[in-house]
Amino acid sequence: MIELGRDDYNVFANRVLWSLLGVTTIIVGLRIFCRLYYGRNQRAGLGLDDYITVFCLILSLVVCILVTIATGYGLGKHYYELDEDQQVNALKYNAIINAVLIWQFSLPKFAIIAILKRILDYGIRTGVFFWTLGLTSQACFLAVSVWWFKQCDPVEYGWDKNIEGGTCADIRVMSNLAYFTSAYSAFLDIFFALYPIPFIMRLNMPLRARLAVASALSLSSLAFVASVIKLSALGQAFEISATDPTFPVPYLDILGMSEGYILIICSSLPTLGPLFRATKRKLTSRDMNTNTGANAGSSLHSLHKSYARSKEQKHTDGVGRSSDGGNSSSVDDIALITAPSPLGRDMRIQKTVDISMTSEAAKPSSQFQTHSAQIAQIF
Repeated sequence: MIELGRDDYNVFANRVLWSLLGVTTIIVGLRIFCRLYYGRNQRAGLGLDDYITVFCLILSLVVCILVTIATGYGLGKHYYELDEDQQVNALKYNAIINAVLIWQFSLPKFAIIAILKRILDYGIRTGVFFWTLGLTSQACFLAVSVWWFKQCDPVEYGWDKNIEGGTCADIRVMSNLAYFTSAYSAFLDIFFALYPIPFIMRLNMPLRARLAVASALSLSSLAFVASVIKLSALGQAFEISATDPTFPVPYLDILGMSEGYILIICSSLPTLGPLFRATKRKLTSRDMNTNTGANAGSSLHSLHKSYARSKEQKHTDGVGRSSDGGNSSSVDDIALITAPSPLGRDMRIQKTVDISMTSEAAKPSSQFQTHSAQIAQIF
């Protein structure tokens, strides 16, 4: 799984992670714009899901900066190629990155839970179930984050093996924690990708809108694919880390960050619906104006040609009459007079329409339809 022939994981990781951060930042920026510009008409605005997404984006920026610093010290290169100072600093930043990075692909699950609340407006029991799943996963990630530092005594011995009297726990403890946490994270990714689809398809929204929202959320299953790939690479990564601890780390960082980026992007796509519709309306209106202008120009050209032919024909008839001595007459000599309508000038057709309006209080059964209509406008 890990390409042992590649020796530039430091450069490769920087290119991939910063590129993904740029794409994700653009999408999240469009999300915030849609919430603030289009959402104010529906009194929606920013919600909990938006704040969580922005926080995850900031966390991604922090991780990218840490990876750039760590690769500057040699993280991603073979351990034996580094001097002693580089080895110490690369492993120290590796511990910091791993303790922070896991939150980048775990916290976006709360953004998925929050946006599902906006779309489905689920009840208390479903909310408790969702948040229980999310919080238990965070407890697992917290255990991994703490263990990265507590597995060695003293803590500094984790990256500086020259400290006398230092000890570290068996690597299998970290391996088992990483396997369980990654597997649980993969399960939640596929669960939140597929669970809401039947409920979204039952909303009182246009079919195209329902399909768009369901498809955007189901794309988060790609995060499940990234988790599975990461799980398959963990065993080989721990084997390599036993003798070459700095080499395979950026590869795992790319997989972990990719999972977080996928979740952020997929939770943001449903919020871009108003922007897509506004863009489509502008493009359609522009095409209509272009076609109208072309048709008007074609009609004006035809009118000029008809007038030219009529003028030429009139000139020809005048020359013929002159040659005949001026006694001939032509239809062109008759003045055109529009005859009045036989119905009279003041005669008009009128139509009277009686309109009656009634109002009644909204019934509780119509609340679901009202919520669906609001969701259709916001998303």
